[in-house]
Amino acid sequence: MMKNFFSLHFWTNMRPGSLTAFSQSVFLLFILILAILLFASWIIKKQKRKSLFNRIWRKLSSFSLTNIIISIFLLFFTYENLPFLSMRLWFLLWGLGMLVWLFFIFKEILNLPNIKKEMTKEEEFKKYIP
Repeated sequence: MMKNFFSLHFWTNMRPGSLTAFSQSVFLLFILILAILLFASWIIKKQKRKSLFNRIWRKLSSFSLTNIIISIFLLFFTYENLPFLSMRLWFLLWGLGMLVWLFFIFKEILNLPNIKKEMTKEEEFKKYIP
C-alpha cells in the first residue's frame, strides 16, 4: 500500500476505483468535522459581531463551507468512478489548497496584536474629534 502511495501512477490513474469502506468513513468523518466547524463559526460570528476575532471567524466559516462543497463533489466523483474527476491527484491538490488557506488564516491570527494596537490608537484619536 505505501509503495503504491508514493508512485506517480497512484496519483494520476484515470480509473483508480472506488474508495475502501474505511477511507470512505474517514472522509465522511472529515466532512462532519468541517460541518461542525462551519456551524460553530456561524454561531460565534453572529454572537460577537463587533469582536476583534470576527474577521477570523468569517474566514474560518468560508474555509469550511468551501471545503465541504469540494469534499462532497470529490466523494461523489469517487463513488461514481468518473474517469478523470475521480483521480487521487484531486485529493492531493485539495489538501494542499486547504493547507495554504489555513496558513493565511494562521498568518491573520498572528497579525491580531498589531490590529488591536491600531484599533486602540484609532479610538484614542477619535476621542478628541467632535
